[in-house]
Amino acid sequence: MCILIYYASNDPSLFSKKTAEFIKKNKSGKFLVCHYIVEWDLPKWLKRQNILVDEVAKKVKDFSYDLKSSKSWDSLYPREKQKGEKLVLKANLAQNKAEFIQRLLDSQKDVEIRIFHFIKQKAEKVIQLSEIDPNLRSELLTFLDNNISNVSDANILASGIQEHNKKEVTLVTADKSHWTKENIQWAFNSKPQLVKTYPKMPEIKYVQDM
Repeated sequence: MCILIYYASNDPSLFSKKTAEFIKKNKSGKFLVCHYIVEWDLPKWLKRQNILVDEVAKKVKDFSYDLKSSKSWDSLYPREKQKGEKLVLKANLAQNKAEFIQRLLDSQKDVEIRIFHFIKQKAEKVIQLSEIDPNLRSELLTFLDNNISNVSDANILASGIQEHNKKEVTLVTADKSHWTKENIQWAFNSKPQLVKTYPKMPEIKYVQDM
């Protein structure tokens, strides 16, 4: 899902620039996006981003507001909390705090619009949630540290492997920690039956290296 986020963010970061270049160069047809991203992962991510901006706005408007005592704040991932804390610091340094918050709100809305426009105009959805092989997903999750934060990776990788065994696809990501041939191979080595079911392994490309 990171490719969608980098594309929609449209910021000066290397990942966003590389993603924009990659999408612009690929004129051969639509991009494939699994149903898990569109129907499960993305809505949850968008909800957390809206919570993040709302919590930052509350803190900026009322310095006594305790983020750590907020159940909404607690629902954010650690990296999102770090981002929120940095935004609070930036807001406190801004001459016009109300304007700063409005820019945050507008920016988040723009990201949502760009994501849904991309999905509608450039993406083809593949592998229904009900089609994800639970055995494949389970083995991948085992070799992704079996951490709840890696459930998304396991579902998306499983979808990619399954689609590749229908027609050739290339998996594109920025995640060099979890999306590796080694992780996939370890999972398959532990369950020889998976090799029989999915004999073809998709190529993985990292957008920052493209």
